[in-house]
Amino acid sequence: MKALISIALLGIVLCTSTAFAKHDNQDKAKNKEKGSLPPGLQKKVAKGGQLPPGWQKKYHKGDILDRDIYRHGKILKPVDRDGRITIEVDDTVIHMVHDTREILSILSRYK
Repeated sequence: MKALISIALLGIVLCTSTAFAKHDNQDKAKNKEKGSLPPGLQKKVAKGGQLPPGWQKKYHKGDILDRDIYRHGKILKPVDRDGRITIEVDDTVIHMVHDTREILSILSRYK
C-alpha cells in the first residue's frame, strides 16, 4: 500500500513540475512587441543618428512610443490642453498623448 501511494505521489510531482516551466520564447516575443529598441540602435539614436527605415512598422495606434524615438522627434504641435502632442520622426507624423506616449495616429509623409 505504501509503495502504491509513493508511486502515485511521484507521478503527481513529475507531472506538475513541467507545468511550472518557464517559456523563454514567449517572454522574448512579448519584449519585442513592446517596441523597445535594441541596444545598438539606442546608442545610434542617442548620438543623433538616423533610425532604420523599418522602425515605423513596429508601432500601431494604441502602442507606447519608445522614449528614444520620442526624443529623436521634432515637435510640430506643442502639448494642447488635452495633453496631446504632434511630433515628426523621419518624415512620419505621430499624434500622441504627451504624458503616456500612447500613439493616437501615425501619418507618413512622402517626398
